[in-house]
Amino acid sequence: MKSGRSEYLLQSGPELERLRLQAVVWEPDAQRLFDAIGVGEGWRCVDIGCGAMGVLRPLSRAAGARGEVVGVDRDESLLRAAEDFVETHALTNVRVQRDDVFDSALPAESFDLVHMRFMLAPIGRFDELLRAALRLCRPGGIVVLQEPDASCWSALSPTPAFDALRDAILQAFAANGGDFNAGRRTYAMLQQTGLQNVGISAAVHALPGDHPYARLPLQFAKSLGLSSELIADFESVVESTAYLTFAVTQVWGTKP
Repeated sequence: MKSGRSEYLLQSGPELERLRLQAVVWEPDAQRLFDAIGVGEGWRCVDIGCGAMGVLRPLSRAAGARGEVVGVDRDESLLRAAEDFVETHALTNVRVQRDDVFDSALPAESFDLVHMRFMLAPIGRFDELLRAALRLCRPGGIVVLQEPDASCWSALSPTPAFDALRDAILQAFAANGGDFNAGRRTYAMLQQTGLQNVGISAAVHALPGDHPYARLPLQFAKSLGLSSELIADFESVVESTAYLTFAVTQVWGTKP
């Protein structure tokens, strides 16, 4: 992805289901993160790039009845899915709206917590995304980034088909201006912005081959248009192999 572009790297019909599954798998980790940060009753929070579900439910729980959670995305189909999710689960303190993070209509310094997850990895444009998050955060508020680090993303036994597909996915992200290892950089990024009390934690899951999220490389590969041979090779072994997910690094800091 060349400088100045903001298109989302992953675009396909199955992407909606992948985003839903992703949100469910990482939701307990998000809840623990918000509890550790101390998100509390009455907070006003925004989830930038919420997709079909994002972290709307754990933020809703943390902010409580007196709080407000705003989920934003620029994809209309994802926003409709998020609206359905909010209505189905009666998240009465949550609303979703269309907004472009690079040209946001949201008022500056209006949120106690500004959250982005898996935005830097596919999009790149790290400095712009961080500036956008900082603009929305009030003084004394908290910016939170959750991004992947592929260093532990592996099969638990030697599986060349998995290794080849994973490596092709990482290369596709890089070729389009993204960085699947964005999570390695976010702690230093927040420190360099002058945010205070910068903290970090990480989450990783071990999955049996028959877990739906073990098929994530296949979903990525199809969305990215990767080689059908690579896809077929991994498809033939996925259910007989256990895996570690990539790590999700969770970093946060307080705006002075």
